[in-house]
Amino acid sequence: MSARRLLTILLPSLLAASCATALPPSTPSGTVASAAGETEPPVTADLGEQRSAGGAVEIKASWVAVDPPVLKVTLDTHSVDLDRADLAALARVRLDGGEWVAPSAVDVPRGGHHREGSLRFAGLRAGALAAATVIELEIRDVAVPLRILRWERGG
Repeated sequence: MSARRLLTILLPSLLAASCATALPPSTPSGTVASAAGETEPPVTADLGEQRSAGGAVEIKASWVAVDPPVLKVTLDTHSVDLDRADLAALARVRLDGGEWVAPSAVDVPRGGHHREGSLRFAGLRAGALAAATVIELEIRDVAVPLRILRWERGG
């Protein structure tokens, strides 16, 4: 193949590649981009799971992120309609005996006798969950008048 023919074939490809806009590298799922452009794993609360059983309903909760604080919740029953439980209005959290804070976002889809999802607490100041020694989740009127799930860190 002649040099001229080779240039005719390769030149358009080289021009297209050199004119293309460089895209920033994608951040893998489950990582957080830092200010320096490096990726860091998300900070997890690592507090374990708390459970409350009563009135034929079991509630399980575990913190899955610290900033903003995100709580994974599961509601299970064989006899109660859980779709009527509005966790945006019925759930709240407090740290170290301070003010109660309602969730800023609730993603717990309806599911009849089984519901699972997350509560986000963006109203807590940055770093508050990581620094707290006592974390309480209050859930009202889900088959029983009141439930308080409690996490304690050794001090």
